[in-house]
Amino acid sequence: MNAPFFSRALFITGTDTGVGKTLLTGTLLVALQQQGRKIGIFKPVETGIHPLREAQSDSARLRRLCSSNPSPDSICLYRYEPPLSPLACSRLLAKPIDCMKILRHSQVLAQQHELTLIEGAGGLLTPLTFTHTMLDLLVTLQIPCMIVSRTDLGAINHALLTLRTLKQTGISTHALVLNEPSSANGAASLQRASTIELIRELASVPVYGPIGFESTLASNWETGVHQLAGHQEIQRLIRSLTRKGL
Repeated sequence: MNAPFFSRALFITGTDTGVGKTLLTGTLLVALQQQGRKIGIFKPVETGIHPLREAQSDSARLRRLCSSNPSPDSICLYRYEPPLSPLACSRLLAKPIDCMKILRHSQVLAQQHELTLIEGAGGLLTPLTFTHTMLDLLVTLQIPCMIVSRTDLGAINHALLTLRTLKQTGISTHALVLNEPSSANGAASLQRASTIELIRELASVPVYGPIGFESTLASNWETGVHQLAGHQEIQRLIRSLTRKGL
């Protein structure tokens, strides 16, 4: 008998755009595949895809990490060129987003894989349509989620707001993962250390990280992701997910 859908998928959201959702999704994918697991990847919507640099898009990068070599359309249903919100793109290009289509595709992937990682776009309240946000999609999917947060100034507020929203909506949150997308020293280093300490104290879920800045990501993203797959905090997170049946 197939496992229930909710136990075979995990939604990865962020406190904002550019916080490292794709990095964490790719790192989890690599780490889980190294264990011999069959992992599905789905990024329903992506914007800002330049035609001449499509190979550097998030969905293309994730596809190259997949051992199963899925088709581009399987990884991402809605790909837009303008660097705008999904709703703005769909309105500008007259290509609306169908949330039920996303739901059906998520269910198909979840039945084909041991675990499917579904990466959101932006933060929870990023609009997909005039009536549905990324949070509404997550509520429809009814799957647990994981949050990715920066450690820069403002991260405490963003992380706690995201946690509060998920709690009020009744979504199960497995963890909050702290990511450092750049190096820091001096005052910036002190600020990050303070932010990390307070998030650990105030968060209502387990906190992992920080995942330190990896310079290899800039020159060779896939190599950097494979290096981070062995990070002790990523491995600790994998063990936690395994204990929870994911």
